[in-house]
Amino acid sequence: MTQPRTHTIDAGGFTTRYWECAPPGQPEGTVVLVHDGAFGGDAVGSWASVMPLLAKHYRVLAPDMLGYGDTDKVVYLDRSPYSFRADHLAAFCAALDVDAAHFAGQSFGGSLLLRALATPAPTLPALSAVSICGTGGPWRSTKGTTELGQFDGTEQDVRRLVSLMTDDYAGFDDTVGVRYANTRKPGHVQACLAPRLRHPTLPKPSPDDWPTPLRDTPVPILVVEATRDDLLEPDWGRHLENLSPQVHVHRMDARHAPNLDQPEALATLLRTFFTRGRSTP
Repeated sequence: MTQPRTHTIDAGGFTTRYWECAPPGQPEGTVVLVHDGAFGGDAVGSWASVMPLLAKHYRVLAPDMLGYGDTDKVVYLDRSPYSFRADHLAAFCAALDVDAAHFAGQSFGGSLLLRALATPAPTLPALSAVSICGTGGPWRSTKGTTELGQFDGTEQDVRRLVSLMTDDYAGFDDTVGVRYANTRKPGHVQACLAPRLRHPTLPKPSPDDWPTPLRDTPVPILVVEATRDDLLEPDWGRHLENLSPQVHVHRMDARHAPNLDQPEALATLLRTFFTRGRSTP
């Protein structure tokens, strides 16, 4: 089985680390994987087990987002945390001459894809997209808001964070080790905390009209709701059902991160949707 290799590239002026995995023969296309936004997140920590499975058929690319892994620790304090990372993802694709690809993102990464594709003219070169437990922002449970949003800096707390997202699985300790190492990289924890910073007297921004903009997407999208995910509200996928002929909701028996504890099942689901496009798996 082909294993991922790491590279570094300039994407939109930012040093960007990414992982690549491809079949020995001609690939059926390109898949871009977008990782979660939890403390310690990065591309290989999210997708190490999924990439070789998809790479039986596709060229697979998995970049570290801005603020994560070995990509530049950059944030914008006057923009949505999705918008500047979506611009960086588009620049990453352009730097690698990727003009058409399937995309999949988990948690924050899935929300980023939904937000980036909620327009009649997306900048991402998406043939299709899958959001795994990424809502576009709302419908987080109290547990998801409080327990996933705090970190005390220890490896034991990284273990707690991973356990919030998964069942037990063979690679659990390896995932904890990778994520803990990422939290020690200068600027990473600050980048994760940046969206929580608030002016002491100005009111919080008003909620937007999400998910209404997603009605305009021209891209086939699959939204995966994990039925045992207690970091999001139960049955949150109903908010996206019947929103557009392009948007489909699939319910999976999993917790928040099936890319970690159910890589085979998730890879099969992704390939099925990428192959069928507009059809629900």
